[in-house]
Amino acid sequence: MAAAAADASAEAAAIARRLASCNAGTRERTVRYLLSDFLPASAPRLSAGDLLKLWKGLFFCFWHADKPLYQSSVATRLASAVSAAPSPADGAAFLAAYLTTLRREWAHIDVHRLDKFYLLNRRFLHHAFLLLSSNSFAPDVTSQIVSILSDKALLPEADNVAAGTSRGLGYHVAEAFLDELLPVLPVSLQTMDALLAPFFTVLEKSSDRVMISKVKAGIFDRFLENGNQLLEKVKKGEEVEKDSAEEKLGKVGLLFGFSKRFLDIGAKTETVQSNRKVVFGLRDAFVKVEKGLELSGVEIPVPKFEATEVQAVPDADCSMDLCEDKAEKKKKKAKKAALAKGDKEGAKALKREKKVKKEKKEKKEKKKKKADVVEGRDAADQNIDAHAEDQQMGDGTDGITLDGTFLSNLQKQFEKAAAEDGMVNGGCSSSASPATPVNGKVAKKRKRSKSVDRLSEASDGDDGSEGNLLIQDGEKSGKKVRFSMKNNIVWKPHNPLPPQCLRLPPSATPRGSALKKGVQPGPIKETPTPLKKAKPKAKSAKKVLKKKPSSAVKRLRKLQSFSA
Repeated sequence: MAAAAADASAEAAAIARRLASCNAGTRERTVRYLLSDFLPASAPRLSAGDLLKLWKGLFFCFWHADKPLYQSSVATRLASAVSAAPSPADGAAFLAAYLTTLRREWAHIDVHRLDKFYLLNRRFLHHAFLLLSSNSFAPDVTSQIVSILSDKALLPEADNVAAGTSRGLGYHVAEAFLDELLPVLPVSLQTMDALLAPFFTVLEKSSDRVMISKVKAGIFDRFLENGNQLLEKVKKGEEVEKDSAEEKLGKVGLLFGFSKRFLDIGAKTETVQSNRKVVFGLRDAFVKVEKGLELSGVEIPVPKFEATEVQAVPDADCSMDLCEDKAEKKKKKAKKAALAKGDKEGAKALKREKKVKKEKKEKKEKKKKKADVVEGRDAADQNIDAHAEDQQMGDGTDGITLDGTFLSNLQKQFEKAAAEDGMVNGGCSSSASPATPVNGKVAKKRKRSKSVDRLSEASDGDDGSEGNLLIQDGEKSGKKVRFSMKNNIVWKPHNPLPPQCLRLPPSATPRGSALKKGVQPGPIKETPTPLKKAKPKAKSAKKVLKKKPSSAVKRLRKLQSFSA
């Protein structure tokens, strides 16, 4: 027997070294061997020290697990060693080694790996409750698991090994306790009393304010909230969803007798003084709920344990996004494999898809080109119509007629300005059509030439009009200038000037006060800019000495005069 225990201890140390290996394949093979062969056969012969060695390697094995799906799979498989242990004692020992190791290493877990260790902790709580459910919540097994949770996580001050270490593990156990307990509920009120015993002890003995708030919010506030909701629905005659958290936790909150339990804790002399306010606040809240149940006259059945099969968490706990990504990767791999094997049909289908996409792209480009050409033509036609309207307005009777001498003077001025700008006489007319390229294709300048031709034809009928003058000027220069003389020079009577009072600048007319009515505007006073006074220059020290000699100098001069 001793030899078998020694062999198991040596093999556990070797397995721990392989679990902490840098090679992912080595770690995976070692995890499979540990869970399928070594633990079922050697668990009774392993001591607490051997389990701690194993968990040192398992911690680093889970530390190196990177992919989310693989992390979930490893966490579920490791936690299943608690519920699938040969005996409840072996499962409890494995859970105790896990909590001791995780509490020791909790302070060294960085923020990037914290989520996967939260997942691992939830999986172990879930499988610990599955172990209790498979044993029908036997009092001895329940007390054993609850004492491990209390000593290793919730109240580490009782454990000399874990004293002084990080308390984050206990905070998370308090938050996740009811979430992982829900699948195995309902249980009897006596079993629930045993399960909640460590949390009552925390309210009584713990001096950690964060732990007190976590226990209050994560455990007792949830019982209170679900009890209120269940009572309101029963009063209104509404149906409560079966196996819901509202039904399971609400019954416990209404029938457990929390108010009496909190009163007893608050009355104890051992209770921490700072915790009494929280305890009596919870007691008052539960008294209201329990009195409401008594006054309503509603009967709620007492929960009892029902042996039902609880589904364990699947190995691959993948979310929708991860599953979709995995499916897309599989499709891509299948396509590559088909092409690598020489699957001609798959290659042809890919070529057809590319060809169809290319044809669609070319059609879209052709449509865009056609639309651009049509828009250009429409814009040219609009310009032609606008110039024709300008000429018609110029020939109308609304404007003031121009004399011949006035027009001739203007023509001379235009010619002079054109000569200064470098325009040469005898140039081609503006109505001349542009030269066409050799290949016969007409460029975009053709639209402009057409519009100029139409303008020249429209202006041929008016002798001495502005259009002819512009054409003559255009013959002297290469530039094509359109100018409506009457619209730009002549003032039309239907656009009268504003009155003179509005044309004056605002500074010319002084205005009165905007706050007081009836105050006449006063005269504008121009205050002269103040001149800076020049500072007197400081007198030099030499001049001061010359003007006012000191008494010692005077005596010296007198002596010199007497001696002389």
